[in-house]
Amino acid sequence: MFNLHEQLISLQEGETEIQSTFSFDGIDNTIAKRTINSITDKLVVNGENIADAETFNLLMCFARDLAAIDSKLVARGLDMLVTGFENQIKQVATTLSTPGHDPTRHAEALDRYALLFQWTIELAESTASQNRSTGGSSTQAKNRKRRANGTGTASASSTVAEVVPGWKDKILELYIVLQQLLQMPLGRIWNSVPERDTFIGVFTRLAHKTMENPAYVKDSDFQLALFNVLCVWQQSYNGVYGLVTMVTQNLQHYEHLCECMATLVQLAYEQYGGTQLSDEILRDIAGKSFSSVHDKAGAKNTARFLVHLSQLAPKALLRQMGLLIRHLDSEAHIMRSAMADVIGHLTLYLASQEEQTEITKNQIGEYFDIIEQRFQDAHYLVRAKVLQVCQFVCSGPAKFPKRRPKLISLIIGRLEDKATNVRKHAIRALTIMLETHPFSLDGAELRIVNLERSLEKINGELEEIASTTANQAEESNASPQPEKASSIAEDAANSDEDDTAAGSRHEFDNVGLSPETAAKAMHLQFQQRYYRDALFFVYQQQEAQPLLLQLLGSTNKGEVMEAMDFFVTAVRFRVDGAQEGIRRMSHLIWTPPTGNSSAGDGSAEEARGVRTKLLDSYMQLYLTPSEHFSAAENTSRITRNLISLTSGATLAELTSLEELIRTLMADGKISTAVIDKLRYVYGYSKRRLPPAQRRGAIIILGMLAQARRSIVTDDIDLYLRIGLGSYGHEDLVVAKYTCMVLQCLGGSRSRRPGAALGLEEVEIKRLPMTNPIFDGLQRILEEPRRDPEWFPAAEQALNAIYALSEKPDALAVRIVRAQAQLVQGLLKASKDNVANEDTSMDVDGEGPSQDLPMPKLVDPWDLSRLVFIVGHLAIKEIVLLESVEAELKRRKNEEEPKRKKRASPSVKSNLGKAKGGRKNAAQQDAMDVDGASASDEDDELNQIAGTTEDEIGDIISAIRERELLFGNRSILALLGPLVVHVCRNLGKFNDRLLTVHATAALAKLMCVSSAFCEENLPLLLTLLQRAKSPTIRANVSIALGDITVCFNNLIGENVHYLYGPLHDSDTRVKKTTLMVLTHLILNGMVKVKGQLGEIAKCLEDKDPRVADMARLFFSELSTKDNAVYNNLPDIISSLSVGTAAVNEESFARIMKFLFDFIKKDRQTDNVVEKLCQRFRNTTDTRQCRDIAYCMTLLPFKSERSLRRLMDGLPSYQDKLADDAVYKLFADIATKSRSHSAQKLESKALLDEYESKLKEARAKATGEDEEASEEKLEEPSTQASQVSDDEMDDDD
Repeated sequence: MFNLHEQLISLQEGETEIQSTFSFDGIDNTIAKRTINSITDKLVVNGENIADAETFNLLMCFARDLAAIDSKLVARGLDMLVTGFENQIKQVATTLSTPGHDPTRHAEALDRYALLFQWTIELAESTASQNRSTGGSSTQAKNRKRRANGTGTASASSTVAEVVPGWKDKILELYIVLQQLLQMPLGRIWNSVPERDTFIGVFTRLAHKTMENPAYVKDSDFQLALFNVLCVWQQSYNGVYGLVTMVTQNLQHYEHLCECMATLVQLAYEQYGGTQLSDEILRDIAGKSFSSVHDKAGAKNTARFLVHLSQLAPKALLRQMGLLIRHLDSEAHIMRSAMADVIGHLTLYLASQEEQTEITKNQIGEYFDIIEQRFQDAHYLVRAKVLQVCQFVCSGPAKFPKRRPKLISLIIGRLEDKATNVRKHAIRALTIMLETHPFSLDGAELRIVNLERSLEKINGELEEIASTTANQAEESNASPQPEKASSIAEDAANSDEDDTAAGSRHEFDNVGLSPETAAKAMHLQFQQRYYRDALFFVYQQQEAQPLLLQLLGSTNKGEVMEAMDFFVTAVRFRVDGAQEGIRRMSHLIWTPPTGNSSAGDGSAEEARGVRTKLLDSYMQLYLTPSEHFSAAENTSRITRNLISLTSGATLAELTSLEELIRTLMADGKISTAVIDKLRYVYGYSKRRLPPAQRRGAIIILGMLAQARRSIVTDDIDLYLRIGLGSYGHEDLVVAKYTCMVLQCLGGSRSRRPGAALGLEEVEIKRLPMTNPIFDGLQRILEEPRRDPEWFPAAEQALNAIYALSEKPDALAVRIVRAQAQLVQGLLKASKDNVANEDTSMDVDGEGPSQDLPMPKLVDPWDLSRLVFIVGHLAIKEIVLLESVEAELKRRKNEEEPKRKKRASPSVKSNLGKAKGGRKNAAQQDAMDVDGASASDEDDELNQIAGTTEDEIGDIISAIRERELLFGNRSILALLGPLVVHVCRNLGKFNDRLLTVHATAALAKLMCVSSAFCEENLPLLLTLLQRAKSPTIRANVSIALGDITVCFNNLIGENVHYLYGPLHDSDTRVKKTTLMVLTHLILNGMVKVKGQLGEIAKCLEDKDPRVADMARLFFSELSTKDNAVYNNLPDIISSLSVGTAAVNEESFARIMKFLFDFIKKDRQTDNVVEKLCQRFRNTTDTRQCRDIAYCMTLLPFKSERSLRRLMDGLPSYQDKLADDAVYKLFADIATKSRSHSAQKLESKALLDEYESKLKEARAKATGEDEEASEEKLEEPSTQASQVSDDEMDDDD
């Protein structure tokens, strides 16, 4: 008699007896195939043939020798078993349906099949599972070798299904037919329940074993068949507790089964009445405790199971939430996150129920309370998960209007979270809150003006109803009714009452009103509440905008892109203030392809993602045609959008917008129709056009011309007629931008630092002086109208002249001469007095008086124009000289290969041809007033071209140094003393515009020649110190930066003047100075020698812009060769010692920020040693506290750092008498102990350090000496007592 239970025990112990000498191991494949075919024929005919001893023994041999059989034969053998089993089940079904037949006769055959399936499948899957876990074991190597020889089996692969053809399909087929069997009354087949359960247990264990392989459970059909069998088992054969054990074990050990087990529980709960199963599993989970250190896998798997189950079967989870809620206080943050996720899904489920009972509403309210509490969780991942929960809860069909205001306030608070992941999800949550807002009236727009207007209208109507009702009540002498009716007006003024109170008042307030009036009043009250809530919602969005504007500059690209999404959404809903975010976004066009970003977020791919998202955002908002308009209407709409971008934009915003528009134009995103429309707006002359429109049109055209030069060349007459014609003279802003557009005729170049050449990078083609463009530019420069906009227009006009003219100096000389005629008297006086002036100055009327007659005779406006032109002319001459030098060197490099092949006499002629009619550099840059002969100029150019590159540079430098400001024929040499004269006597000229432009002109002239700079540097430094105008001080600060670049050796001795304006009383001066220093230091133009402490003080500046700029400076500086680390001692001294020291609170905040850049263990060790040495050289208590505080900011994660701290104890042991110093060192030991909790050696070292620290403290405070004196007193007392006793004895 075959006993399945005994056979399984024998199989488990490896003592299975096979009554056959046959073996598949070592035989030929043909014989093995013939044997399997013969068995298959028997089982196909009749499944009960397995009871035949010979057949069963051969099948046992097949299972035993499975590893030695070819994979194709293994597949055939499994197919044979499944087919025979299926035939046997059909026979069982026939027997059960036929009266009079005994179904128990099938039990033995079914048991035999079960044994063979157990042996075959478990052997194959166990071997595969072992190979997956051990990897490159020796068994796996042998199996790989066997597969290479063509004799590999299922056990030879990490996945049996990959080697054995059709293996997974046959297992699937097995469980499908097994499901049919389990649905039959198995109690009629087996005489006892244990025998039946033993049979079923074989297949449930195989199911468990099969699920260990991730390849199987990924197949939805396979998973469903497997789970159906398990669900029938738990439903009909008391398998609940067995299945509970299986699920809990899978959750404990197999990560890939978390979501599968949730699917299993859902299937059992919904289709098989598995309420008990889900309850038992959830109760088991609720009773477990998860640690954040140990059993991380179990916590993670359980968390995923609960989250997936809450999505699939929320009703099942609701039954046990009272027990599961305890995991909100779990030590493992993963479980807290999971419970927050579960609560979110349950909230959505409850809100989706058609019948909203009071219990359901209360439960939803409790869940929202829990979500709000979890915003304060200690772990950042939990806070991030709570924000994600808010996102999908508020994205659902239910709007939850009563809970949204509190949630939005909490979300705004998380925008300042220290974790970047939390901030990113907070921004996304705010965006979703905005996208799903419930205020859909008025086209869902959220303009405050419109909402307030609607609210005022409703309040007025309510007051009108109240007053009308009151009058009617007075007429009818009904005293109670006016009181009731007047409460409607009170409602209109009261905005702090909740919905419940309002609802209860509606019924009361409507008493005494006519039905029509009562209905209208109730409707108006609902509208009133709607607009109040809408306004509060918009105010909350505006509250978040300043924080979001800051996050646009985050180093984390994820935060940046989420902030961009918010502002795009806000603009779409017309939220006030959102346009400022769109303007700030334009600066992101300069995002470098690589950068230093936190958490690895500064990759080139992410940087490209920011740029791409920026371009897409602008396309979406301003350039995408609408389906509701025609092509012409879309063109006009896009044109208006582009022009609106320039309205109120700052210079920085226009610069970024230019690069953005240029990029869009280069990518073909702006159509020709839009360009034509912009030209039409710019040239419109039928009636008066608002200035902003024409200005916006020419600004956008200039931006587009950076990418396509033909925008200028195709219709140049338009620009001459409008910008340089009457319209330009009426509006100098239009003239200025027209000049900028005309500069594109000389070629365009991308402004992106380090970018490749622009699309239309062309060689500059100079225009002849007879071109009408220069007449128009000269008219702009000679415009007599007194308009402050003349100065920027004149600047761009000069730029255009030097960019396009063939002889820019000749035209410039004519312009300067014409302007100089207006101040001829002062020019003569300054020339006469320049040699007699001493070094004393009259700055803002504070210097010694001089008898100078000119200030009264000269119009300050004319003089301001002259000095402005002179200053800008000097800068353009420098630029022109540099371009001439570059051109000469380029030509020489092109001629060099040819020159080597030619004879020496032909060199000069060839290079003379290369000149190509080019102007004499000396004539261009010296601006000869009287003129010089052409032959002399040609000889000079030939001499330059015939020398080496270094000599070319030397000659150009000599022209710049000696000719421009000191040459006999240079007009700058004539006007330079005038500028100096004005700057020495600013108090006498006493005109704000003149003083500003005179000092700027002086600074520009000083960048030309080092001799002139050295001569007038004291004057410039005096202006920096004594000028009352913040504009002058800011300009001088910029000038010092330019001089540092040009003549670094002159500033070297006066470098402290560069840092002085950092403490200026005017914020603009401080900000400008900090920008200059940032540029100089980060680009290596100034060597830092202990002055970084002055910049560090800016971290505590009252103006947030200055403080943010200082933070950015140190963040960038930290990436340059340990610069912060190297200068840290000097910074500490600057902030802690002397009269300029900051207070202790500011010192602590500054140091905390700077010490975050000390990340390397070696740096920590060296800083510890240096700080310990500082204790030896100070006796100041304040400085000791500061140094000790700096020590607490170091991480002390390595034993070496702790060792150096302990070795330095003699340096600071005498300072431990101060309570604050001792407490700081005690805090170091406490913090280090938390870092070194797992290291026994570090723990012992800390114990030793704490002991020595306490001893040093006792010694420093004198406690040790007092204790020793007490010990000395005790023996003397004892001695005296002994002597007295001895005396008594003697007596």
